[in-house]
Amino acid sequence: MIKELDNAVRRAEAFLLHPLGFFYLQDDLGNGETRRVHVWLPDEEGRADNDCHQHSFEIDSLIVAGRMHSTLYNFRPTDNGPEREFVVAYDSGRSLLRPTGRRGVLDLTASFEVAAGQRYHLSAGVVHRVTVIGRPCISILTTTERGAPIYSYGGNDEPSFFRRSPNEREAATIREVIRMACGDH
Repeated sequence: MIKELDNAVRRAEAFLLHPLGFFYLQDDLGNGETRRVHVWLPDEEGRADNDCHQHSFEIDSLIVAGRMHSTLYNFRPTDNGPEREFVVAYDSGRSLLRPTGRRGVLDLTASFEVAAGQRYHLSAGVVHRVTVIGRPCISILTTTERGAPIYSYGGNDEPSFFRRSPNEREAATIREVIRMACGDH
């Protein structure tokens, strides 16, 4: 864990801003696996309207600092449901949401909280929403690609989102937050 965080401090400028409001650094481990460091800064960057989503990969995560709440759902298609389904596509550093034409309801299946020092696992293809309730928050994840479709759910169309690098102030804050989590003041 310390190795990943030391690496993240040295490479703070290489983080990218995710549409869900956190910065992430990703390294390819081969064989469909990645190691990621996610950092939610003390001040929220904003959040996509359609924040319920599912991944193509499974996640094993360790919370290093902060606290988060996860809510899991099952998407139940219905003709006039309040939720629209969007397929997530990527193009030149941009995330794009394209409507699939399906509508439905998100049925709650489970929820849980994790805090610093705790781990959690999330299978590929599970619809979920993460809410950070203790900032700053840092997690170290290993993802394993499983080929599930990538969907987002919500009621609104969203413009494409450019996954930009942090500015100087943000990079300095990323470094500071990680050092504080490691006990380096």
